[in-house]
Amino acid sequence: MANRSVAMGLALAFVAMTALCCAPGAAELPRLDHPARSDGSLKLLVVGDWGRKGTHNQSRVADQMGRVGEKLDIDFVISTGDNFYKNGLKGVRDQAFEESFVDIYTAQSLQKPWYSGIISHVLPPRVRPWLLPFGVNSR
Repeated sequence: MANRSVAMGLALAFVAMTALCCAPGAAELPRLDHPARSDGSLKLLVVGDWGRKGTHNQSRVADQMGRVGEKLDIDFVISTGDNFYKNGLKGVRDQAFEESFVDIYTAQSLQKPWYSGIISHVLPPRVRPWLLPFGVNSR
């Protein structure tokens, strides 16, 4: 029963992210296209509200994500946002990115594409979305 609930939650998160990406108002955003496996499936993890420099159980969650990601042989990760507390990122080379992402999600299974939403805590008003460091890291 628990596995079914987790699967349903992941499916709903994926549908929600897809709906947000395909909404009429998002026409100017780039469309992401990730190829399916030969059987038509995609295997992914979804995480959000994580950017705390490894504290507040972030490191434990990252460890479990690595284990599950290896077991499932995931294709990618969806990050739903609220990723950099308290003040967002100041630019492409902000140390908070290293401390809350690069240094935490180190499992080999997580070295896949990360598709990230930009929600509240990520950006102070002066930072433009295209300056985010997600393009700097190969993930």
